[in-house]
Parts: sequence; C-alpha cells; structure tokens
Amino acid sequence: MKRREFIRDVALSLSLSPVALLSGCQRKLSAEFVIVGSGPAGIALADSLAQAGRQVLVLEGGAAEPDRALQDMHAVEAGKWGLAYNFGWATQRLLGGTTNLWQSHSPRPLEQELHAASLRGVGKDWPFSMDSLTPWLQSAEQWLHVRPSEPAMNPALPVNPFIASSEGLRKLLTGAGYQHLEAGAYGMVHHEGMDALRLLEDGEIDRVAGLNTVALKDRTTVRRIRMSGGRAVALECADREGKPLEVEAGTVILCGGGVQTPRLLWNSASSNGGAAPGNHSDWLGAGFMEHPGQQIYGRREKALLPQGATETHLHVRDMLHDPAYDGIRGTLFHVGLKPGPQGSEFTMVEVLFEQEASRQNRILPGQKTDALGDPLPRVDYRLTAEDRRTIKVGSDLQRQLAEAVGSVDKQTALRPGSHHLMGATRLSLDPRDGVVDANLKVWGTENLYVAGSSVFPSGMTVPPTLILTALSQRLGALLSKQKKQ
Repeated sequence: MKRREFIRDVALSLSLSPVALLSGCQRKLSAEFVIVGSGPAGIALADSLAQAGRQVLVLEGGAAEPDRALQDMHAVEAGKWGLAYNFGWATQRLLGGTTNLWQSHSPRPLEQELHAASLRGVGKDWPFSMDSLTPWLQSAEQWLHVRPSEPAMNPALPVNPFIASSEGLRKLLTGAGYQHLEAGAYGMVHHEGMDALRLLEDGEIDRVAGLNTVALKDRTTVRRIRMSGGRAVALECADREGKPLEVEAGTVILCGGGVQTPRLLWNSASSNGGAAPGNHSDWLGAGFMEHPGQQIYGRREKALLPQGATETHLHVRDMLHDPAYDGIRGTLFHVGLKPGPQGSEFTMVEVLFEQEASRQNRILPGQKTDALGDPLPRVDYRLTAEDRRTIKVGSDLQRQLAEAVGSVDKQTALRPGSHHLMGATRLSLDPRDGVVDANLKVWGTENLYVAGSSVFPSGMTVPPTLILTALSQRLGALLSKQKKQ
C-alpha cells in the first residue's frame, strides 16, 4: 500500500485539529496528543489512543527510505571511555524506527528480574506487579505477532512452533540438570519462524496513520520542548525544509528512543531558562544500560531436531532461579540449532548480560552540533566492576551450557551492546530517584510523558521491545481516560 500523506507543509486535517494556520513565517499546528517518534512505542501508543477516538499527531524525523543527511542528525558523540560501538544502528531516523532492524527476540521478563532487588538482592524493583503487567504483555505480543513460550501464556495467538521443534533439545538439557527451559519467543508475521514485524514494510504505519483521528508528519525534527508552569505548551520544530514549525499539544509523549529522548530533554533547556525538563534529580541521561553479549558456535553429530525442522530456539533461565547467584546481575541464555551436513547440526549458545544502572553511564549534550545547530548527544559508556563480575559468571555458565549441547568450536568477542538502549529517563516511585513516575509522566510536569526503553529502571535480561510496547499500550489506556481538552 502506498503511504498516505496526511500533512503537507502547513495543513492539518480539520478532523484532527481546528488549528492550522500561518503566522508570518512561522507555522503553527495543534493536536490533542502529540507523539514524537514512529517506532514501536510511538505507533503502539498512537494506535491505542486512536482506537479510543482521541486525536493524535505523530511527528517523525525520518522518512520512508533511509537518508544519510537525516541519519546524520542522530549521530552520537563518544564521551568518556567511549566503547567502540555503533549507536547509529540503534537510533534509526526512519519511519518505523528500530523495527526496521528488530530481530523479534521477545521472551517475557521473570518475576526474579522485575523485582530483582527484593528477590535477588540486586538492582532496582520495577513499580509493577507481574499480575498487573501480564495483560499488557499479552496485548503487546498480539500487536507484535510474538509467539510466547507456552500456548497458555496467550491463547489468542497461534502455537509457537519452537515448542515442538525444541523437544529433543529440552530432553538433552533436562538430562544434564537444567530445569528452567522455555521455547524461544519470536515474532512470526508471515511464516512459522523468526519473522519480525516491520512497522513500515508490513503496513502497520499505513494502518495506524489511516485511522480517522491520526495524522503523521515525517521529516519533522523536534528541537525543543517549551514549558510554562509545569506544562509542555509547545514543541519547537523544523519541517522538512528546515523552516520553523511550532506544534501545540494537550499532551506530549516522547517516544524518540533511548538516546534521542534524553537528548531532546537536555536540548530543551535553552527554551526554558537553562532548566532541562526531567533534570530535577540529576538522573536525566544517567543510568544508561545495554545488553552486552557473546556467542559460542559449535556442532553436534547426532541431530536433535525433528525431521523437516529448519531451526529451533530455546531459552535457558536457570541462573535467575538459583540462589547461588543472588546478588549478581542476570543473564539470559539462548540456544539455537540448525541442520548441518550429513545429519549433523550447527549449534549456537548466546548470552545477554544485564548491566548495572550506573550514574557514570549517561547521555549528555555534546560539543558537536547537527545541521540545525543543536547539540548532538554525548554518551559516556563503560563496563563497571559489577558488569565485569556478571560477565565473568555468565561466561562460565555459557561455556558449560555450550559443552552440554555440543562441541565448542568458536567464541565471539564480547560485544559492548545489542542495540538495546535503556535507562536514561528512568521511572521511579520517588522524584529523587528518576525522571518519570510509574505512569511515565515526567516528574514535576502536568502533560509531558516518555514511552520507550529509556524509562527502564533496570535492564533485566530480555530484549526491550515487548516490554516497551506493553508499557506504551498501558499508557495509551491511561491517557484515553483523560478529559478531552
């Protein structure tokens, strides 16, 4: 389907907003809800609000096709310690955001990591119970076409084929003493296998933008948020030609990603007397986290896959259940099998390491500027002593698991991240401990919210897309109950 153009230059559909006017050289737009970013958080939120009949404007800095000049607007400056890491891949300035690269790996979090401080003596508890979060995880699985590890977890979805294809692998690992095994949970949009939802390519952006109360404006750079008395009163933007554009909103929700959202809040200080919204506690930009990881590749001479299966995936989560590892950040182990020559199989054992939410790892305004003259983000990022301890313990467990599965032929070098950008606008129950509250509203504001992985108070061990989508849909339900302004 060809993507509809809902807004051209200055005109908004009158069904969206009664205000669409020119004021000298400055154009002004308004909408009930303005969402910044068209990745999974932004589009899931827009969908939720539109289904409730609310008026939504989505502002996206990218376009339908990659554009080097646009992507350069999301460049990241290496700060202190700067690990060799290409943040650009994880900050897609493109319609659909990171879903253009998403691998759809989506196991649910465990209670042991959602409440790690209380149950395992490490990290930070999330301010949600698993019972209250589960319905939103189910909703997010349906929206993302993710097949969960067990049919009972989401009866509305087709059965995950990795449940059956991993049976032989399960038996092998159970015999080796492993107890907490789950079929790999992945998106399966068009076929039975790893097949991630691409919001643009698969037509979800078309569908949501086609709803009666939604408008989408691409190639629009949101430069600053102007505040007044605790309210976000306007977004100072530049349109596709670089001309000034002002957008007024009843409610503003930032869904720009784990680096660009804190960057926007920092850059907004110049429009608010030097005060950056959300920086009341010195947590703005701090607590940045990733999922460092590594793989071990090997081989089996005797096949475990059932005849005709082309792959299987299994999560091994014993570490989080074992009291011997309390006080140590979590690890997620992922085992994959694929057929090899002459009845053999190729094996892969991957590990994702949870990181400490350290104040030293943070996003700050950099010295370099983008094409509009706004500061690019600087990222201070290094592995802490606690991270290195987690990596040492997890690497030993990974090797034991790989040896239980097959041979150990090759181990990759540790990668500093997995393009899971988390934590730099963390949620908290106390304004002294974070940037947003449990409902994702920026502390001290009336109508400014953040949705996305930047609100995570801990990285847990699971990739963030499922959880951030669940939180966005939960936020959509809360905002839909607000009185219309």
